[in-house]
Amino acid sequence: MKQPRRCILCDRGEPFAPVFEQGDYRLVRCPGCRLVFQHPQPAADVLAVTYYHDPGFTQALFGPLRDMTLKRARDKEAPLRRAGALPSGGRTLDVGCSSGAWLQVAAELGMHAVGVEIGAATATAARERGLDVRTGTLEQALPGLERERFDLITFWDVLEHLPDPRQELAIAARLLAPGGFVAATFPNVEGWYPRLTYRLLARRTGVWEYPELPLHLYDFAPSTARRLLERCGYGQQALETSATPFAFYRETSISPARLGSGRRARALRLAFEALRVPVYPLARVARRGNALFIVGRR
Repeated sequence: MKQPRRCILCDRGEPFAPVFEQGDYRLVRCPGCRLVFQHPQPAADVLAVTYYHDPGFTQALFGPLRDMTLKRARDKEAPLRRAGALPSGGRTLDVGCSSGAWLQVAAELGMHAVGVEIGAATATAARERGLDVRTGTLEQALPGLERERFDLITFWDVLEHLPDPRQELAIAARLLAPGGFVAATFPNVEGWYPRLTYRLLARRTGVWEYPELPLHLYDFAPSTARRLLERCGYGQQALETSATPFAFYRETSISPARLGSGRRARALRLAFEALRVPVYPLARVARRGNALFIVGRR
């Protein structure tokens, strides 16, 4: 008999409050701690055919997307320094390292960098470029890492994709050097732009620029991101928000490929754009951006 679903942060059981539906996928909110997540979770075979395992996406990562991924990796340096979590000459492990952009940047900063990547084609391509990337999940890579210790372990836009992110954070704790840090980024479901577009557009039209369904199994906010780290035994060092570049949404969730090119689709794209113009600057001033950065220390 299938076990009832319980919230990974507060252990509360069903029922959960409905938030948003898109096709066969449903987001709900825990009434206890307000964690947003997919329920039920997609089957493993659904996730197995996502872009992680797409050779075309691998080619794009090392081609037209390379400059963008390197820029996003370099953007991590400043908040890590503000948190005191970028040890000079230290060792860093990037979980879900994709094409290894952060590994390249970390090496430029004088760190010894190791990555773990579930996409076999992407991991192979990264190794061919001289990067130390292990193929698989962190648990699968653990036998080759368990004697190593890292000063910084990063999860850049990774934990929201995992069936239970607590397991990865527990393994990370075993691999951290004394006083080591974990750092993570996620979308921020409580950012002003996602909240406003949800209220004004998503509930009426069934279109929301924010969630990447079925890939994102969890949608964190500042309070739930803090609670996740605390539950896994980490003390919070820093938390910041920033803006997700709107071009990302234009090319994904509200793209013509996703919404079509008809009058309704054009109107929706214009509506999202019109809301972005005033909300993005206000969210930056109020520190309520639609992307989260958090650092914890074991």
